[in-house]
Amino acid sequence: MAMKNHFLTLLKIVPLALYLRAAACKFSIPVLGCDGALCPVAIGKKGDCVPTANTAEQMAWCEHAWTPWTNGLLAQTPFDYRVKCSAKDNFEYLKILGAIEVVGYVLLWAAPQLGAFMLTAVMTGATHFHLTFLKDKPETLSVQFALLAASVLVFLLSGNEPVKKKAKKH
Repeated sequence: MAMKNHFLTLLKIVPLALYLRAAACKFSIPVLGCDGALCPVAIGKKGDCVPTANTAEQMAWCEHAWTPWTNGLLAQTPFDYRVKCSAKDNFEYLKILGAIEVVGYVLLWAAPQLGAFMLTAVMTGATHFHLTFLKDKPETLSVQFALLAASVLVFLLSGNEPVKKKAKKH
């Protein structure tokens, strides 16, 4: 039992804390490299840099990729709602996603299965986005698959222990 708890704690800290960094960048908090410049490679242009998912890159992704993908999915439903993500609306959708990431991560500690479920849903959506909208090859999604696997493991391993039946006294 203690080993399982240590493993769960390790999962929550090592891979899943990336959600906190991602959320910080979504809220334009200048920590952990969030205040870096936009790497042209992040938006499909040539450049001599590596995307870091900083604030500038996430804003560009949200406006030009996440929003069209999400609105395409929403258009297939009976709901008349579209997400917005631009400087004009203060990157509303970006902040909503950041809030979901923060709540999901906090819940990993307070209600582990619920938090893990939320983060699993977020990363399932991100993986779907990369595979269907961006047409990325699965082998380029190692970070996404690692976060998805970590979230699923926390969900599965945080379940309640089976209740032991007490012997009836006669």
